[in-house]
Amino acid sequence: QERIVRSLLLLSVLCLAGCEGNKSELASTHDLRPGVALRVKRSPDACLPNPCQHQGKCQVPVDRPVCSCKPGFTGEFCQDVILKLACEEEHMKMMVRKEVFELLKIPLELVHLKNEACKVSEKEEEGELFFAATLTGENHTTCGSVIQQNSSHVSYSNVIESEQEAHRAMISRSFQLEVHFSCIYAYEQVVRLPFALTAVDKLVQFVVREGHFNASMRLYKSPSYLEPYHLPSVAVPLTDTLYVLLKIEGQHQLKYFLLSVLDCWATPSADPHQDMQHRLIEQGCPHDETVTYLNAIGESTTAKFSFQMFQFVGYPEVFLHCRVQLCLPDGPEPCAKQCPRPRRNRRALTDDNRIVSYGPILLLAPPSSGAETHHSSTDQQDPAGPSPWLSRALVVLCVLAVLTVAAAAVSVGRRL
Repeated sequence: QERIVRSLLLLSVLCLAGCEGNKSELASTHDLRPGVALRVKRSPDACLPNPCQHQGKCQVPVDRPVCSCKPGFTGEFCQDVILKLACEEEHMKMMVRKEVFELLKIPLELVHLKNEACKVSEKEEEGELFFAATLTGENHTTCGSVIQQNSSHVSYSNVIESEQEAHRAMISRSFQLEVHFSCIYAYEQVVRLPFALTAVDKLVQFVVREGHFNASMRLYKSPSYLEPYHLPSVAVPLTDTLYVLLKIEGQHQLKYFLLSVLDCWATPSADPHQDMQHRLIEQGCPHDETVTYLNAIGESTTAKFSFQMFQFVGYPEVFLHCRVQLCLPDGPEPCAKQCPRPRRNRRALTDDNRIVSYGPILLLAPPSSGAETHHSSTDQQDPAGPSPWLSRALVVLCVLAVLTVAAAAVSVGRRL
């Protein structure tokens, strides 16, 4: 008599012979043909007869049988097949160990999906061999997948099954295998960031980098600006005129900005904020009566002006400071200062200005003669004789007296 045992595995569970807990009987599944039943009585030895299915090995470590399953099988009595099922967003992939089909004597060419045209193939993964099938969006329909959906989920179901061998004899010992599987996807899911967000409704950023706006101040001896004074010691006679050059450093600035002068002042120390100050330029216009602009300040990257040397009473040194400002070269209003002017030029970059300082400048005493260099005050007086300045004064007085007498004589002769 031909006996065909059909087993059903739903969601990766394959049961070829049903069993109920630890009872002493093994019952067949619901697909056994009517009139065919398999009942085995348990012997006093817990492993006789062997309760482990699919050639599982039985052992009794304490008082109950424990099964060691063949590759590809699992469960208390090795009754289930291990199905590796991957439900990804772009495909469904199911794999059953090759040993399962070998033990059940099911050849590869007899295994397929619900549509017999969709065959399974042998795959190797992590050193193990599987009978595998992959379903994608293109072959779900052609391979017989059943699609079900409700308001929240959608499921794709199919089955790996085997055909029955052709009848060539009175009996058959091959299984007809069915492994049902489903992948269920939710329409909606909650996706979250792995970190918290903080709302910012205002962005305040200050960027200061050296080199974007560097200005220098140099002091020259003549309006040709060819002979500069060199620090650290600059000695200038009180009667000399000093020529100041303010300049934006860096050739790349030439096409972007012009240089404007806001204020220039002098202090007796290097501190530009010292209380004692003498203003040379104020709000872009000359404040000291000796200040003269030598170019149209605000129309180039340089500013040139001159002033007469002076000294602070009781202090030996003078330090110069100027607050300079960048000015945009294009626009309807010129960058050059119009003095007097009531208000600041609207086109000036009011937030981009800085103080440039120069010094110290030392006061040089006046020379005793045109050919001599400067001397200290003690060298200008001779305790052994009259002062040279006094002798020169007496000579001048004598000459004036002679001229006066001569003029009087000429006037008397005309009258006669």
